[in-house]
Amino acid sequence: MAWPRDQFHAIRVDIEKNYMETIDLVPGLAERVREGHREERFYGTADLPNFFRKPYGQGWALVGDAGYNKDPITAFGISDAFRDAQLLSEAIDDGMSGRAALEGALGECERRRNESAMPLYETILRAAEYDQHHPRSMELRAALQGNQPDTDLFMGVLTGSVPKEEFFNSQNIRRILSQAKDGGSAV
Repeated sequence: MAWPRDQFHAIRVDIEKNYMETIDLVPGLAERVREGHREERFYGTADLPNFFRKPYGQGWALVGDAGYNKDPITAFGISDAFRDAQLLSEAIDDGMSGRAALEGALGECERRRNESAMPLYETILRAAEYDQHHPRSMELRAALQGNQPDTDLFMGVLTGSVPKEEFFNSQNIRRILSQAKDGGSAV
């Protein structure tokens, strides 16, 4: 569950109530959650730094969130860790086998990680700055209600599976808004 950072303290006053009110927005999920039993207290934070670290040094290496961190909204953490572990294992193999100097292979590992991670990282940083309550944002979100194909594309942008230009281009946004005004008919 995620809320805007400026609501952190207000949400925290009664986290269970706020959590359940949000879950209630998805009735099928809410029913299943209410049938369950919570085993732990709620955990949360407003301190979610975004960063890249040098992922290696003499006798150590970092993969996943330890080396590069972005807002968890995309749920890509484990995928990033697997990618980084693969890159690291290739670099270590190249260095230990003599195909490349270990330092150079680890530097190439870092370059490849950064190249792969940067587009989604930058998208998430821009999304975090996005004014969710701006009238145009609200109009787009309202237009997406009941429009599953375009909602899927929008969510794909947020998760990095859809290039942002595929959704956020003037022709597509005009089409979505026009369909909503026409009651969902194809334009």
